[in-house]
Amino acid sequence: MNILKYLLILGFFISFSSCSDDLLEETPKDFLSPNNSYNKPQDINSALNHQYNRIRSYNGGKYWDYSYLHYGTDLAQYSRSKTAYLGDYNSTLLPTSGIVSTYWSNYYGMIFNSNVILSRIEGIEYQSETEKAIHIAEAKFFRGYAYRCLVHLYGGVPLVEEEITSPKRDFKRATKQETLAFAIKDLEDAAAVLPTVVNVSSGGKASNAAANHLLAELYLALGDPDKAIIASSAVINDPNIALMTSRFGSRSKEDGDPYWDLHQAGNQNRNSGNTEGIFVIQVDNTTAGGGAEDNYNYNNSNALSFERNYGPIYFQIKTPEPEGINICFGPTTQQGGRPVAFVTPTGYLTQTIWKNGNWDIDQRNNERNIQRDWTVDNPKSSWFGKKTSDFPQSWKDGLTEQDTMMFYTPYITKVTTKNDHPDFIKANVETGEVNSLAGITYHDWYLMRVAETYLLRAEAYLAKGNTDLAANDINMVRERSNALPVKSSEVNIDYILDERLRELNYEEPRRMTLSRLGLLVERTRKFNPYSGVTIQDYNNLFPIPFSEIERNTLEVLEQNPGYTN
Repeated sequence: MNILKYLLILGFFISFSSCSDDLLEETPKDFLSPNNSYNKPQDINSALNHQYNRIRSYNGGKYWDYSYLHYGTDLAQYSRSKTAYLGDYNSTLLPTSGIVSTYWSNYYGMIFNSNVILSRIEGIEYQSETEKAIHIAEAKFFRGYAYRCLVHLYGGVPLVEEEITSPKRDFKRATKQETLAFAIKDLEDAAAVLPTVVNVSSGGKASNAAANHLLAELYLALGDPDKAIIASSAVINDPNIALMTSRFGSRSKEDGDPYWDLHQAGNQNRNSGNTEGIFVIQVDNTTAGGGAEDNYNYNNSNALSFERNYGPIYFQIKTPEPEGINICFGPTTQQGGRPVAFVTPTGYLTQTIWKNGNWDIDQRNNERNIQRDWTVDNPKSSWFGKKTSDFPQSWKDGLTEQDTMMFYTPYITKVTTKNDHPDFIKANVETGEVNSLAGITYHDWYLMRVAETYLLRAEAYLAKGNTDLAANDINMVRERSNALPVKSSEVNIDYILDERLRELNYEEPRRMTLSRLGLLVERTRKFNPYSGVTIQDYNNLFPIPFSEIERNTLEVLEQNPGYTN
């Protein structure tokens, strides 16, 4: 399996060093090897920093990998084709599909790194046993996180519990229950040792709250709502963690709302007064570990590409015929940067879920947070200064479906920094026009925040049949945005999933959530007009990569039902 690409390197070093001829034995001094890379606590810390970088890389909004957690679900679809990128499940989700191997090798790479840390740490002298214990807990946190992702995507997978120092071709799949139990044990161990969120850097490192948040989800997957309630309550009741219910942060004096504030530049971390973030991916170019100004653009592998990939090409929207010119003089910071529209939200997300009296009052649906109207700023247009809502009703007549998805779809603005792009990415600071390398989301990104924890606990209460307490938790989230409260009689799993769309949308690895609940196929068929036609019952899980099955020559690595190798 692809873990072998890591193991073969180690196997080479070990087999080379085991030669009985002393003349061939040497201690490398001028290059790194597996045996000289872990000598002091700082080496372990560097290895852990690489794990944080993996988290950032895997959740970076790239349309060719991360977006598969959104494509082909009730959340989103590929903008440029009805069939590519899970538009057609039958031709794009196969055991030989690249994305299937990408996720597999990404998460096993994280597991491999944690196993190396856990193996080598015992041979290192620490001045502080507390520091050592936290390093062990962080390594287990990442391993538990990786198995959590694998089990939601693939079901039961091989459990690699220790560093492997020689080639291995006899991996066996554990059951789903065994995989969940392994991830849970790692995260329980981590939660018992990791510091509180207030004692980690800005909320950008693993904490006991982050471990408990993941545990709540995994207990639900295991069918244990009681433990899910305990784990989620540990997060919700933490005195350092709370929903942000009033204005705060860098733009609190502007027209806005608390939900909007959550997604403004500089507002994700605790130093902004934000108590909602549990685990925040550090990418802001102005923070330690973020991107440098001279290369922080969409070509930077560390950058978040949500603006570029998830926004519509609004600056090429046309005015009504017979004029028919671009409504904008160019892509600007004041209009939302420079998206190129690879991912488009479903109509279910941008239209259906806001109805039933909430369209005009739920702040998450207002123009600040989901933009549907645009100001014409092209001075060459006779419509200059007017809104696209002023255009005649026949304005969009004749548009193709692809035009609608790429140019005219609503813009979920949490992916951009309207009126707040850094000057170095602007082609013209005076006009606000951004340059051709723009498209980055210039703020940190939530991997976990407590609004989701409330919805996980609501799911646990629902599983126990306590819809009153489930409604209470959902309404904690809804009240913050002035939405109408849900009645206990209205609470079911579909309502909770809809609330996750309203609150989290692109923050959520939606495919994992729906696969965990066994509802990916049902919800995609209902609410995605393209993927819903082709998705098959067995597509609730990814196939096991054929390349891994082929390499595992000494044992049968079973394929998921429905897929043919």
